[in-house]
Amino acid sequence: MGCYSCMKFLYIILNVLFLLIGICGVGVIVWILTDQSVPLHFTQEYDDFMIATIIYLIVALALIVLSFLGIYSVCKEVKWALVVSFCLLLLIIVVQVASGVWLYINREALDNFTRAHFKNTIQEQYDKNPKMRPIVDTIQEKMKCCGADSPTDWSRNKEINLQVNSKSATYNIPPSCCREGILESQCHAATKDIKLGGVPNTDVIYPKGCYVLIKEHIIDSMTIIFAVFGVIVGVKVLGLLTGIILAFSMNRSNRYKA
Repeated sequence: MGCYSCMKFLYIILNVLFLLIGICGVGVIVWILTDQSVPLHFTQEYDDFMIATIIYLIVALALIVLSFLGIYSVCKEVKWALVVSFCLLLLIIVVQVASGVWLYINREALDNFTRAHFKNTIQEQYDKNPKMRPIVDTIQEKMKCCGADSPTDWSRNKEINLQVNSKSATYNIPPSCCREGILESQCHAATKDIKLGGVPNTDVIYPKGCYVLIKEHIIDSMTIIFAVFGVIVGVKVLGLLTGIILAFSMNRSNRYKA
């Protein structure tokens, strides 16, 4: 019975961890949904973004539910709650591992699609959607970037397209691309009437695009991302194994009590 008590204690600790992970997951998803300046909004179509976000919200909520069921099952010796908790945890592991494998296999196609959609959002929606302009400006100011790949992404409006054969064709860059501490007059001079095909003044304007910076941050953090993902999945697998042991041990414990 001593080992059984230790397993119960371990299972409770694991479910407390699941509860904390679930709460953090819900918090992050709610933040992403409510903060329109999060760059993830621009990396895919709105419907696809909402579907993916809702799926992970459901997963996070399921993790919270199974954590309560797991704690309740071992504290009250209720086997059905343990079985339901085990099934939910198994389903979550399958979803997370499958999504991770899918993302890895399709990483190049996703990279191309995400870059194209991000650039299209900046080039098209900035002028057409009044709500998008302050969001894009906020992202460029916070991330210290300009455009998707580079500042030249802003040479995109209809006027420029009509004048593409003209030697005097020019385009403008949003002031949000200007570096911190730059005088307004310097910013205005560097962002207005830039010749098409010319090189923007990177002493005044941020030289890197927002998508480029996001990708660099992800690549630099890849080791940490994989480590955290592996630890979380490992803890959940440990929870599965502990749940199986407790499910078989619970019958014996109940027989002893009888």
